[in-house]
Amino acid sequence: MKKENTKKRFIPYVILLGVIIIPLLYSYFYLGAFWDPYAKLDKVPVAVVNGDTGASINDKSRNLGQEMCDNLKEDASLKFTFTDAKTAKEGLKTGDYYAIIVIPENFSKDISSSSTTEKQTATITYSANEKRNYLASQILNTAVEKVEKSLRSSVDDEIVSTLSDQLTSVPDQLQTLSDGLSTLKNGATDLSEGTTKLSDASEELHSGTDKLASATTTLKEGTSTLSTGSKSLQAGIQKILAGGTTLNQGLGKLSKNMETFRSGVKSASTGSTTLATNMATLDTGIDTLLEGATKLEAGTSKLGDLKDGAASLAIGASSLADGINSYTAGVDTLISTVSTLTNTLGQYAASTHDATIQAIVSQLTTKENLESMKALEEASTTLKQGAASLKTGTETLSAGTQNLTTLKAGITQIKEGLTSAKEGSSALATGASDLQSGLAKLNKASKQIVSGTNSLYDGSNSLSNGLASLSDGINTLSNGATKLDDGASQVKDGANTLNDGTASLVTGTSTLNDGAKKLTDGLQTANDGVNTSLTEANDKITSLDGLHEYAADPVTIEAEAYAPVPNYGTAFAPYFMSLSLWVGGLMIFFGIYFDPDNHFNLLSRKSTQVIKRSFAYLIIGLLQAVVLCIVLKIGLGLTVENLPLYFVSCCLVSMVFIAIIQLLLLFFSNIGKFLAIAFLIIQLASCGGTFPIETLPKFYNVMYPFMPMTYSVGLFKEAISGTGDASLIWKNILVLLAILVVVMGITVVFAVIRKNKNEITTTEENIAIS
Repeated sequence: MKKENTKKRFIPYVILLGVIIIPLLYSYFYLGAFWDPYAKLDKVPVAVVNGDTGASINDKSRNLGQEMCDNLKEDASLKFTFTDAKTAKEGLKTGDYYAIIVIPENFSKDISSSSTTEKQTATITYSANEKRNYLASQILNTAVEKVEKSLRSSVDDEIVSTLSDQLTSVPDQLQTLSDGLSTLKNGATDLSEGTTKLSDASEELHSGTDKLASATTTLKEGTSTLSTGSKSLQAGIQKILAGGTTLNQGLGKLSKNMETFRSGVKSASTGSTTLATNMATLDTGIDTLLEGATKLEAGTSKLGDLKDGAASLAIGASSLADGINSYTAGVDTLISTVSTLTNTLGQYAASTHDATIQAIVSQLTTKENLESMKALEEASTTLKQGAASLKTGTETLSAGTQNLTTLKAGITQIKEGLTSAKEGSSALATGASDLQSGLAKLNKASKQIVSGTNSLYDGSNSLSNGLASLSDGINTLSNGATKLDDGASQVKDGANTLNDGTASLVTGTSTLNDGAKKLTDGLQTANDGVNTSLTEANDKITSLDGLHEYAADPVTIEAEAYAPVPNYGTAFAPYFMSLSLWVGGLMIFFGIYFDPDNHFNLLSRKSTQVIKRSFAYLIIGLLQAVVLCIVLKIGLGLTVENLPLYFVSCCLVSMVFIAIIQLLLLFFSNIGKFLAIAFLIIQLASCGGTFPIETLPKFYNVMYPFMPMTYSVGLFKEAISGTGDASLIWKNILVLLAILVVVMGITVVFAVIRKNKNEITTTEENIAIS
C-alpha cells in the first residue's frame, strides 16, 4: 500500500515533465532530422547507364559518355552507381534508386557533329521516381541541372578545342600554297634557261646548213669513183653475155635431142606392152607344164614330150631375160639423163635467177613427173628380179629333165622347177605391168619436158638481149657517178655539222620541255593548293554556321519521370494522411476514452467490456478513414491511381494506428499519452515522407524499417501515384496487418489479465469490509 502511494506521488511530476519536454522533443527530432539534408546528397543512390559507343573527335577516338561517367565518379555529389539499363530500370521500379541517368549510344557522335554543317544536339535521359520521394526528385533535378551545365561547359571546351585545331591548320594550308608558288617560280626559271639553249642550238643548225650548201659544188667530183666501178661492172656483164651465148647453144642441142628422147620413151612403152603379152603366154605355158607334170604321175609315156617342152621353155625364158636386161639398162640410162639435166638447169637458174629456166626446172620436178620416174625405176627393178627368178626356175626345170630316168625324183624336181618358174613368171608379170604404167606416165611427162626445154631456149635468148640493155645502162650510170662522187665528201662534212646542231637543238628542246613540265607541275600544285585551301576554308567556315546557337545548348537532359507526381500536395498527401490518422486516433481516446462525463459508457475508461470497446475504437477509426479519403479526393481534387487500394489503405492504416495508441493509453495510462505523442514525433522524422531517408542522420535510418508510418506512407504512395507494383503493395499491407494482429492480440490479452486482476481486487476488498 505504501508502494502504491509512492507511485501515485511521482506520477504528477512525470506528467509535468512530459508536458514540458513534448515541444522540445518535436523540435529536436524534427529539426535534427531535417537540419541539412542537402549536405548528405552523396548518400542518395542514382543509377547511371552509359550506352555511348564513342566517336572520332579531332582525329582521336573519344567516348564522351565514359568521360562523363569518370567525372561523376570524381564529383561524388550523389551516390552514382554505374550499371546496365536492365538493372537500372529494375532498381528504379523497386526503389533501390531514386533516379537513373541514361547516356545514349550516339552521345559522342552527336557532340562531334559540332564541327560539321549538320549539328546534332546530344540528349541525356533522366528519370526520377517521384512516387518514392517527391522532394528527392526535386533535389535531384537541381543536381542534374548542375551536371547539365557541366556538360555544356565541357562540350563548349571541345568546340573551342576543335575550332582552335582548325585555325591552327590554316598556316599549314597557306604554307602549301606558298610551296606551290615556289615550285611555279622554279619551273619558270628552268623554262627561261631552256629557251636560251634552244636559241644557241638553232644558230649552230643555221651554220651547218651553210656548209651543206657550199658542199653541193664539190659533190660532182665524187662520182669519179662510181664511174670506175661502173666500168668494171660493164666488163663483168660482157662475161655474163658470153656465158649466156654458150648456154643458148647447149639448150639448142638439148631441144633437138628431146625428140629422140621422146621417141625412145615411146619405143620403151611399146616394148613393155609386148613384154606384158609374152608374160601372159609364158604364164600359160607354165600352167601347162604343171598340168603335164601332174599327168606324168599317171603315165610315163609322155616323158619325152615333157622334156622337149622344158627345153623350149628354157630357151624362151633365156631370151626373155636377155630382153628384160637390155630394157632395164635403157631405163636406167634414161633416168640418169633426166636427173643430170634437172641438176644442170637448176644450178644455172640459181646463178642467173632466170625466170624461164626456173619455170622449166619446176616443170621437170613436179610431183607428177617425180612419181613417174620413181614408178619407172621400181618397175625396172621388179623386171630384173622377175628375170632372175625365171632363169632360176628354168635351170631347175632343165636339171629335172636330165634325171627323168628316176621317175619319182624327176617328177619332184620338175614340180619344184615349175613352181619356181611360176613364181618368177608372176613376179615378172607384175614388174611388166608396173613398167607399162610407169612408161605411160613418162610418155605423158615427156611432152612437158620438151615444152619446158623449148621455153628455156627462148628464155636464154631473152636473157642475152636483156644483158645487152643492161650494159648500155651501166655506161650511163658510169657517167653520172663520176659527177656524183665529186661532192660526196663535202656533203658528208655538212651532214655531220648539221647533225651536231640538231643534237644541241634536241638537248635544248629537252631542257625546255623539262622546264615547261616543272612549270605545269608548279601551276598544278599551286592550283591544287589554292583549291584545297579554299575548300577546307569554306568547309570550316560553313561548319561555323549555327555554332553559336549550338554552343548555347549542345546537350539537353530529357526528363522522363517514373510514376510522376503532379504537385506538392499529391506528393505530401501520404505523409499528412498518416499524420492525420494518428492524430485522429489520439483524439478518439482524448475525447472519448478520457471523457470525465462518460458520455459513451461502452467507450469510457469505466467500461467493463474492454474487448468490445477495443473493436469499437477500430470502427470509429474506419469512419475517420473513409471521411478523410472522400474529402481529399473530392474536396482537394487529389489524383488517385488506384481508388480501391486508396480506401483500403486508409482504413487499414487507421486501424493499425488506433490499435497502437489504444495499447499505449490503456495500459500505460497517462504515461501512455506521452509515449503516443513521442512515438508520433519519431515516426514523422523517420518514415521518409519528406526528405530521402538517406539524407537523415544514422539514428533515423536505423529507426526507418521499424516505424509503422514507413509502411503507411509507402502504401499510400502506391495507391495515389503507384504503377501497380504488386510486390511493393503487398509488402506494406502484410507488415501493417502483422502490426495490427500483434498489437490487438497484446491488447486483448492485457485486457483479460487486467479484468481478472480487478475482479480479484474487488473481491478482496469486499471480504475485508464484511
